[in-house]
Formats: sequence, structure tokens, C-alpha cells
Amino acid sequence: MGNYIVGIDLGGTNLKAGIVDNHGKILHRLSIKTNNNAAPETISDQIFGLIDETIKNFQSTTAGAGLKSTTPDILGIGLGSPGLIDKKGETILFSPNLPLWRNIPIKRMISERFHVPCVLENDANAAAWGEKWAGAGKDVDSLVMITLGTGIGGGVVINNKLWRGAHNVAGEVGHMVIQMNGPKCSCGNYGCIEAYASATGMVRRFRELLQNGVPSSLKNTGEITAKTINDAALRGDKASLDIIQETGRYLGIALVNIMHILNPEMIVLAGGMTGSGDLLMNPIKQVINQGAFEASYKDTYIVFSKLGNDAGIIGAAGCLLKELETSV
Repeated sequence: MGNYIVGIDLGGTNLKAGIVDNHGKILHRLSIKTNNNAAPETISDQIFGLIDETIKNFQSTTAGAGLKSTTPDILGIGLGSPGLIDKKGETILFSPNLPLWRNIPIKRMISERFHVPCVLENDANAAAWGEKWAGAGKDVDSLVMITLGTGIGGGVVINNKLWRGAHNVAGEVGHMVIQMNGPKCSCGNYGCIEAYASATGMVRRFRELLQNGVPSSLKNTGEITAKTINDAALRGDKASLDIIQETGRYLGIALVNIMHILNPEMIVLAGGMTGSGDLLMNPIKQVINQGAFEASYKDTYIVFSKLGNDAGIIGAAGCLLKELETSV
């Protein structure tokens, strides 16, 4: 039996693949742009082609180093995908960033194409398992991971197992309602934490500040993104700093709720917005210290991701490995 797993991270923008060893280390990687508005067959072919190319490139690299590597050395393939996955973990029912991708039995398609086992997992769950297996959460039995990007995703690990819920849709942290009369979220509900504290929500609130006449060095600079707000804050722009700190306070409310409900050993924050570092973390911890039960927070670690953008690839591979271990 071989020692390598192919991990696939299917995103609306990029499709990433890596050869991962059984310790969670990426040995070889490739990435291409996702043809996200294409027909499902086109995206499936992209996935198949990337897997093929990743394996072949890895084989030629190891052969060049005098090491033997053939297809049987691949234990299996793990795929992390955004959106809803059926209860059996076989079919992508719907993915918001891939509008035509509906009811695709991708697990069976990959297994039949490559003649190895395949595991299909929600991308946030896969990233959470990556942090548990090989990242910040290696030494804990329970964690909640929150991904902060265009939206807010989440994954939950309890007693060293992913908690997927009764119908495979647990971990939707971003759609925790923190204000009943709040702004409309992309999900159609009102007042979700995603509407406040995602990169999209932060930019929306920053634009409202500018419209209300608050001075900022970004006032006449064209496109405003979470990154430009963060960069301006680091240069001392008060409006940018205020909006990041407010975002941290909103996230703090969400983390208090998570602590009171799940009491995990660790909460891991991931995604581009974590580049704000202590500017974001300090207000989060301040709200937690003020609002959480002491018994809930005193032994809970709040940390940034160690795996960064690799969490999806590593986690998808780790989910495959975990499945094989459980089935033995």
C-alpha cells in the first residue's frame, strides 16, 4: 500500500491539488483557475485533468530524484467542495460559487476514473480537519474552525471526529443570527454574522462610514477591499482601524455563542482577514473576556490557522486517510 493521498480543494476561483503524505505534508502541488460558470462536465473534466497532471508531475519529480513512484502508491483522493453535500457524502447537491453544479455524483465519478477510494467533504469541514490533523489543533480533541473570507464558513471537530450533523450540514457558523433586524445576508436571512464580519460585510460597513462623512485616506481611492482597509489601518488610518476593531467585536459575539454551546478546546480563525493579526484578535478576546462564562473561555485557545491556504488540500487528504483507517 502506498503512502500518498491526492487532496483537492475545489473553489469558485481556484482549483487546487496536492500530493500529501500520511503526516499531512504537501509534497507536490498544482493550481488552476476554476471555470466556475461552465457546465458540470467541464468542471469535472478540469478536476480529472488536474488529478492526472498532479500525479504525473509528482511521479516524474520522484523518478528524477531516484525514487520509485507509481499510481498504486496513491492511497486515494480527497475532495473538499463548497456547498451542500448529500447525507451519504457522495453527491454535491448545490454549490453557491458554481451555479450550474447541481446533484453531481463526483465521488463515484472520481473513484471509477482513477480506481482508488475517494472521499467527498464540505470545504470548511475539510479545512477544519486539516488543522486538527496537521495544523494548529494537533494536540486537542475538539475545535471549531472559522474561515473568514468573502463569506464565513465553519467546521466542527468533537472527540477527534468531524461533526457533520444529522443531515450533513452542521458547522454553518456564518449564518448564526446575531441581530434580528440586521442587514440582509447572502443566504436571504437578516443579521447573520456573515453579513457583519465577512470581508464583504466589512467593506459594506466601511463604505457606510465614508457615506456618512467619516474621513479616511481611502475616501477617493477607487476599489475598497478588506486588504486595502487592513493596509490603511496599518498605516494609521483611523476609520480603517475602527472598522477592523468593530469586525473583531462582532466575531467576538459569535465566538462567545460557540463557546457557550460547544465549549471546544480551541477555536481556529482562518482566511485572508486574519492578516490583520492583533488588530482583529484583540477586540475578539476583549468581547470574550467580557461576555463568556469564565469556565467556557479560560482554557479555550483562540488562534490563527497554521496551515493557511493549504488547509483545504491537507484536510481533504486527511479526510480520506481517516476514512480508510475507520474502514479497516
